[in-house]
Amino acid sequence: MTSGDMYERFAHEYAAHAEDGAYNAYYDRPSVLGLAGDVAGLTVFDAACGPGLYARELLDRGARVLGCDASPTFVELARERTGGRADLRVHDLTEPLTWVEDGTADLVVLALAVHYFDDRVALLRELRRVLTPSGALVLSTEHPMATWLRLGGSYFTTEPVEESLSPRYDWPIRAWRRPLTVTVAEFREAGFYMDELLEPRPVPEMATRYPDDHARLEQSPDFIAFRLRPLP
Repeated sequence: MTSGDMYERFAHEYAAHAEDGAYNAYYDRPSVLGLAGDVAGLTVFDAACGPGLYARELLDRGARVLGCDASPTFVELARERTGGRADLRVHDLTEPLTWVEDGTADLVVLALAVHYFDDRVALLRELRRVLTPSGALVLSTEHPMATWLRLGGSYFTTEPVEESLSPRYDWPIRAWRRPLTVTVAEFREAGFYMDELLEPRPVPEMATRYPDDHARLEQSPDFIAFRLRPLP
């Protein structure tokens, strides 16, 4: 089952939630976009674009955006949200991006999606292919310590886990838990080196909108983000 198959069941609910949700609007999006930096004039590939929340912001910051998601509903919502300004397509990232030429993108964004893939190295290699030699991949995922604190067992376990995306909703997903050592080894195997690692802090606005979430995330991170560069 692909992430698109999983999300298709609750795509509209998730899109409405993520627009202003604590962990999306006030935590992951600011951290990912911060690592992306100044994107004006750049070509950005939004991999697993979801309902288009990152794509819209990238466009507003002056980027040319193309991207994909395996969920047809997400792609439809993303096209609506971006007003036809982006080239967004239905595509399962377990398959090669045959419609994207080598060295097309100055930046690839992969937000909160890599943990759904069984063959993460193959995915990352394909994203490296579409990057320019001087480009970057900005990626976010669950923090391995947060996963361990929630699931227990050994921190060093690498295995797929079936659970709800949020304890507040019936949103079943299947995602991989793995220690940081495995994640970083996969980056290198795929041909990347780590340019920057970020354990995000919530933006100050979350304290007013979601005070409990803000207090928790100020104590312990839920996500981790990376800016990766292609190895020479």
